[in-house]
Formats: sequence, C-alpha cells, structure tokens
Amino acid sequence: MWRLVTGPEGVRAALEESAADARALTELIEGDDRLSAPERLEVYATAYFVRIHDALAEDYAALAWSLGADPFHDLVTSYLAVRPPRHPSLRFAGEALPWFLADHAAAEPFRHRWAWAPDLARLDWALVDAFDAPDATPAVREDFARVAPERWADLHPVLDASVQLLDLAWPAHTLRGAFERNESPPEIAAAPTPLCVWRSRERVRYRALDALETEALAGTSRGASFGETCEQAAATVGEVEAPARAAAWFGRWVEDGLIVSPSPGAATG
Repeated sequence: MWRLVTGPEGVRAALEESAADARALTELIEGDDRLSAPERLEVYATAYFVRIHDALAEDYAALAWSLGADPFHDLVTSYLAVRPPRHPSLRFAGEALPWFLADHAAAEPFRHRWAWAPDLARLDWALVDAFDAPDATPAVREDFARVAPERWADLHPVLDASVQLLDLAWPAHTLRGAFERNESPPEIAAAPTPLCVWRSRERVRYRALDALETEALAGTSRGASFGETCEQAAATVGEVEAPARAAAWFGRWVEDGLIVSPSPGAATG
C-alpha cells in the first residue's frame, strides 16, 4: 500500500507496473458500486501528496510565494519523486529541498528560471530550524556589566542554539522581506550575501551582515574570546578601532538575543 500511495504517477500507473501489487490490493481493499479498490486507494494517495505539499508550502512560504502556485506544485512533485519522506514527522519532509534545488539534475529547470531559488530555500529552512531550536535564556547587559575590565579579553560569549550563519550568493532576504510585507516580488541580482538567522522572544529573525561582522560572529560560534575577536578585527580596521568595533557588535548581539551567557571561565571579578 505504501508503494502504491507514494507512486509519483498515481495508483493506477503503479498497479500497471506490478501485477503482484495489483493482486495484493484486492486482498487489502474492497471496492463497491461507487469506487473500485484502486479508486479508493487513490483518494488516500491524493491526500498523501496534498498534505506533504501543504506542509512544504508552510515551511517554504517565501519560496512558494515567489515561484507561484503551479511552479511550486511542480517543484514539490519533482522533489518527492527524488526524495520521499524518510521520517514519520512532516517536520522533516522538506529538509532536503535546498540540496535538491541546488544540486540535483531534476531541479535544473527551476535553477535555470529562478537562480536564486536554492538560496531562498536555505533561508526559509533556516527559519524553520531556528524556530524549533532549544530554548535558552538570553543574556542581558547586566550579565556583562559585572565582568571586571581586565577579564573582558578572556570573555567567551555563548551563542544561542538558534543562531545560524548563511553564506548566500543572492540577497534572498529581500524576497523573504517582500513576502512578509505582502509586497510584489522584487527583481534581485546575484551578490554575496552573508545572513544571520536566529530566534528571539519567540520570533524568528534574520539580517544581513557585512564581511567583518560575519567573521566575528563565525569566530564567536567557534568559541573565540572577546580578545580574539578584537585581534581579528584589528587586522582589517586597525588596533585602535578594533575594540570599539567589537564592543558595538557584542552590544548588538546581546540586544538582539544572540548571546546566551558568559562562560564560567569569564566570571565577574
């Protein structure tokens, strides 16, 4: 029944390919004057696809809106033929769609028409992951005000589990923003676009980063100390400006809810 329900061409086409399945179906499902056994199963097969399609349209809301209803339907059909769900929960049905759009041969027509689609899919899915990330209490400025000045260099900020850094080739966040504001999809041009995605106060958020902040936030995600962040920035902006630049980033990260807490090794003095 699973093979028949998930067949990409429908139940009847799947039955034509397997006489054994056709015989087995008559033992599992009884037809009547209104619907034959294959027609009854087709109802479930249609509902199966529609339910997954609707789940993907919710998870990839901006992508579905940007492509339009019919192209997104075709995308979901092609994707499920290559990567049917492997997990009992619909939460994971679309986890491979960014990969499919970016790399699979079956997605080439979509890439050709909408070159930005893989990046928008990555952003949509990152927002889903951020929403489902484990809860944590965000740090506040008072947590760090008690840190002795001589110990700031050794301070190791901890990023919230929802924080993700995306290195995109297209400014996909402009499409996502237009979708959220119910505006018409804008025309966009390819451009390197680092993004930060996270959840704060039960809302998923995202914003573009410049190259220097991207490096600083990536270093922090790998466990870099505040002092190491300053040294990294000094290579670009100079030793005089680096501490102020790093402090400004740090202050914004705290305000935005990206930081969870100072590490035990950077206790106040």
